[in-house]
Amino acid sequence: MNQRVVDVILEAAEEDYLAGVKDADTFAAELALFGSTLVTAGDFLSTISAAITLRQIYINKIQNQKEQQEQEDQMKDIQDQLTALKKEIKALRGK
Repeated sequence: MNQRVVDVILEAAEEDYLAGVKDADTFAAELALFGSTLVTAGDFLSTISAAITLRQIYINKIQNQKEQQEQEDQMKDIQDQLTALKKEIKALRGK
């Protein structure tokens, strides 16, 4: 669809140029402006894409940190349970 828009704009500019409504300098300047507008739009889309990617990287890192913290908490809980079980076994042996 974007190609169709570009074709229509270029066709209209060419018709104006060929009909003598615009001189070569004006025609070239309009094409340069149009080209720079397309480049700017492309750069904008690229910037948005980079921002979305960076945001997803941050989200993934935060999720990984949360998962790692949960695993560490679980390991500490298991270690505490083992320590308590050892104490209980020692206490039962002592009786």
